[in-house]
Amino acid sequence: MMTRDYRIRHHRCRGTLYVWNMFSFSIWMTASRQFSMAVTKSMSNYQTFKNYRVGFTILPQSQSSHRSTPSFYTSANKYTDNPSDVLEDRPEEDSEHEDKFIPPWSVVMQRTPNSKAFARFRQHVNPLARRYQMSTDLPENWPLCDFTNVNLPLYLDIGCGKGGFLLELVGRRHGNSGQSFSPGEDAYRMASKGTEDTTSKWLPNQMNYLGLEIRPGVSQYAQARVEKRGLSGKLSFVGCNANVDLDRLLTLYQEAAGSVGGDNRLAFVSIQFPDPHFKKAHSKRRVVTSELVSTLAKFMTKGDLVFLQSDIKDALEAMREKFVEDSGKLYFDELQVAKTYVDGQDTEYSMENPLGIPTEREVSVLNKGLPVFRTMFARNEFSDF
Repeated sequence: MMTRDYRIRHHRCRGTLYVWNMFSFSIWMTASRQFSMAVTKSMSNYQTFKNYRVGFTILPQSQSSHRSTPSFYTSANKYTDNPSDVLEDRPEEDSEHEDKFIPPWSVVMQRTPNSKAFARFRQHVNPLARRYQMSTDLPENWPLCDFTNVNLPLYLDIGCGKGGFLLELVGRRHGNSGQSFSPGEDAYRMASKGTEDTTSKWLPNQMNYLGLEIRPGVSQYAQARVEKRGLSGKLSFVGCNANVDLDRLLTLYQEAAGSVGGDNRLAFVSIQFPDPHFKKAHSKRRVVTSELVSTLAKFMTKGDLVFLQSDIKDALEAMREKFVEDSGKLYFDELQVAKTYVDGQDTEYSMENPLGIPTEREVSVLNKGLPVFRTMFARNEFSDF
């Protein structure tokens, strides 16, 4: 027969166990509800963005884009900062074409200049993703709509980012240095103002300038800055994958002269601080490939230059390898590379910036006291095109 104390202890244990079970059940129910809500939301997002997952963008009829009209163009081939102007300017399509596959660079950037995220973009994309293997949209009269005179040599910057370097380069050479800019832009211009402009040693007096950028929103942001700087007709940015569209772009540029003729060769190419893609499995994503080198050689003549620089030595050597091996060694000769040691430190690829105008990334790296590795190649006379 149980004593009174034993019965009390027994009921207390049962009560504690009951409370604990109810507490555990409450936690389990809360977690289950949250999990169910998360799954439902994920499925909804998957349905919304599944076209991005397979590599394409599908827009409804009211936002669809013509193949011949990229995002910030209207039918009058004028850039606009107002996305609604672009949408209103596009003619209505047939109902049977309500959905249309378009390249990612033709999706209008839905950001306002006053928003905090207006100039913020993701740092990396996978250039081998299906949607980045599409050809970019161009106006039917490109490059005539972008450049006032297409009978001029072309400066090409591959991986131009937000365009700060080209805007500064063209601004210095073709004059708008007195214009006021935003605080962020002024900080970069003040940092680069102390550097000596040596572009006249390497570049013709009159040129056109073209920047290529694979990140869609970044290329649109860079192009929007061109008009603000008053550089329309001399400078243009195109969103594309250089390993997909470079041959087409350069062909259109050189054919634009027609019977008029002119010196519209590819005179200077810069590839500065590209995504290094450190992982061995990602090395095939690097922008400089044997095919890219061959394409550059096809449109360049003897003496035209390719400038490479990076703050990561392995990244520079990976680019350099494509120019000194395979087909690259047939078309290009390396100009100057210092291979000496100063105070026990490796100064390989320590040549000075030949243009004298640093990029935004270059300013940041040098301010931290870190090295920048550079090399340059010149096109030789060999040609089998």
